[in-house]
Amino acid sequence: MKKLVLAMATLLALTSLTGCLRMHNEVVLEKDGSGSMTFEMGITQTVADALQEMQALDPTNQDMEMPSLDEMNKDDIQKAVKPYDVKLTKFDRSTVDGRENIAMAFDFKDLKGMSAAMSAVMGGAGDGDGLGIYDAGDGNFVLKQATYDFSDMPMPEKKEAETEPAAPTAQTPEVMQKQMELMGKLMGSLSELDVRMAITVPGDIVESNAPEQDGRTSIWIINGENMMTQGQNMEPVITFSGKGLKIKSLTE
Repeated sequence: MKKLVLAMATLLALTSLTGCLRMHNEVVLEKDGSGSMTFEMGITQTVADALQEMQALDPTNQDMEMPSLDEMNKDDIQKAVKPYDVKLTKFDRSTVDGRENIAMAFDFKDLKGMSAAMSAVMGGAGDGDGLGIYDAGDGNFVLKQATYDFSDMPMPEKKEAETEPAAPTAQTPEVMQKQMELMGKLMGSLSELDVRMAITVPGDIVESNAPEQDGRTSIWIINGENMMTQGQNMEPVITFSGKGLKIKSLTE
């Protein structure tokens, strides 16, 4: 889902710039359109510090914003997703090889609810990005990017900034040199890039734009070697058989 692929848009923009994250996202859909999702993310302290310094040099650059794993906690996430018939089934935090990791799992009744829940978790207020299932008109369904209207759902209000946003630091030679040093540090972390997205559909796949496929599962993988070619192709389009399925599809 685009924000994850559901909140993934921001994070993928970040990884395309820095190659600093470990992020695994898996969605498994059932015959009625319900399903489960797992989401794991991790970042080393060295890279997190460099990103904070980059953001401080230019606070208006949203590409350098990094969600704080420390601010995510089980109780808040349970509360955030509950209004959308989404249940948090797992929440783990760990440190492995100097990398701070967070792992979450959810059960959901439909993709709209899951998309709204993730927008709430990530601090959005109804921007509508997510995945949806459409009727292909030939007995098949198509899973692809969707933009929902969340006006009928209890989306949280965006928090107002307590202070005026800081202006970017003047681009003096010293600041530019510092930015180059930090970017070099981030680019040196390309070997850490580990992004994986997997989507399992409930019918046989007719066509998928994923580079890899295992049965009914479409898989996208980005690492330091393929980020320039695969990094721009993370919006899923999967056509699958509708035989025996009871899914309420979206209309174009």
